[in-house]
Amino acid sequence: MLLAVLSDTHLDHPDARFSAIYDRYLAPADILLHCGDIVSPSMLHHLMMHPDLKAVGGNMDYWGVREMLTDTVSFEAEGFVVGAVHGWGSGHGLAEKVAAAFGQEYDLVCFGHTHVYQHSEIDGIHVVNPGSVTQPRKGPPSIAYVYLEKDEPIRVEVIPLDSM
Repeated sequence: MLLAVLSDTHLDHPDARFSAIYDRYLAPADILLHCGDIVSPSMLHHLMMHPDLKAVGGNMDYWGVREMLTDTVSFEAEGFVVGAVHGWGSGHGLAEKVAAAFGQEYDLVCFGHTHVYQHSEIDGIHVVNPGSVTQPRKGPPSIAYVYLEKDEPIRVEVIPLDSM
């Protein structure tokens, strides 16, 4: 099962570049997980075209978007327990804080907020920040692919979007 993870799109509407990214990288995923800062209702409605969108609110989301989303989301996929949150505060130690907030019952937790791609394993929990699609702070714009197969280890791949 392919889980496509993105965060921090920070767009008022889906421009041609984002639409191309959606068509090429996001639409084919079994589950699409957005870790906050979708920002606008127009972007949220575009993402809702995906048949299995899961999303959390971010600190920069407009009121209309924020009211439609929760702070966290949890779900099971292929026997793995997955959680997501946008993130908070400074980026320093945020992955550890996110892992601790969800706890040991989770196999994978995803977050955004820092605009920096990160994948680490903390106390047996895979912690993934896909970076930012539009405003990366280190490295190219990016998303993450997470491969979830029952009874197989979780695999995470960064997808750089600098050629898009």
